[in-house]
Amino acid sequence: MYNLSAGEPMIDTDSVVIDACLRAMKEGKTHYAPVAGIPELRAAAAEWMNRTYGTDYRADNCVVTCGGKYGINVLIQAFVAPGEEVLIIAPYWVSYTGMVKIYNGVPVVLPTKAEEDWKIKPEQIAEACNEKTKMLILNNAANPTGVLYGKEELEAILKIASEKNLIVLSDEVYGGLVFDGREFVSAAFFPKYQDKVIVIQSCSKMFAMTGFRVGFVFGPPEIINAVAALQSQSTTGTSTISQWAAVAGFKEANRIVPKIREEMQKRRDAFVNTFNNLFPKKIIAPASGLYAFIPIAAFGSDETDSVAFCARILDEANVAMVPGAAFGKEGYVRCSFGERVEELKEGLEVVAEYLKRDGGH
Repeated sequence: MYNLSAGEPMIDTDSVVIDACLRAMKEGKTHYAPVAGIPELRAAAAEWMNRTYGTDYRADNCVVTCGGKYGINVLIQAFVAPGEEVLIIAPYWVSYTGMVKIYNGVPVVLPTKAEEDWKIKPEQIAEACNEKTKMLILNNAANPTGVLYGKEELEAILKIASEKNLIVLSDEVYGGLVFDGREFVSAAFFPKYQDKVIVIQSCSKMFAMTGFRVGFVFGPPEIINAVAALQSQSTTGTSTISQWAAVAGFKEANRIVPKIREEMQKRRDAFVNTFNNLFPKKIIAPASGLYAFIPIAAFGSDETDSVAFCARILDEANVAMVPGAAFGKEGYVRCSFGERVEELKEGLEVVAEYLKRDGGH
């Protein structure tokens, strides 16, 4: 079985983080943590955001959550009332629409086009707004497309969102995985919009700490307090042991993050080069993230049903990919390059051999 579906960098967690985890347990740091997170981690995360992305956060602008995913979930719970609308840019991460529906909100999907680099236009946001529109979910360094918004593009989006009085939930968990020397710009970089901008970050991708389940919500203190209040009645907070491990990660961020980014770029390049050598239509290397979002036609197949295509490849070739339909875009598949280079190459070779035997159908 070849795994081209994994949503994580398949890299061992840095030994400094592991050692901090063990040390915390030996020192008895195994009791409940403050609901919003241990002070040391909230301060370290805020300082890292300020140093890395030019933001202006303090510890009270940050709450630690059980992964970035829970941060998104609890924000929707806190601020989207039944019947209120949430703008979601497609292709989108699979959980956005489901989370909105859980709390009886209404997901409003805004489509983008491959030929326009999968980027939303500010006028699309404006046209989609009405009196029920409450929130825009923006995924910069996006899953599944790898789309990356520059400073001017991001500011234009925030400007129109401000004019429409929208809360902007900016999911930035892949911000540490930006390739080819490109710059990642956080939505929190623009002071004039900070009263309505909430940023999601996570240790999972940038520190290869997926199983530790440590994420962050950054925003105005009143928003942070609301998230902490809901967290106190649900998860009670994030594992104390994981939080101390994350503190160590931030102390070594200048070493760990570039190392992981370099390895992921190596794997991205190996995946793209292998794909372009094996299949009839070439793909472009994504600017960020862990994924290539690929039209099924690029494989040389005339299949249009992404679920059927992925199921067939899984059943008959033992290669796992994710159908584009899950991300709101039919006719595509998402392939992860988070795995080892050898697995990526072999997996693609198996798919190519299978489709050649099958005639592409």
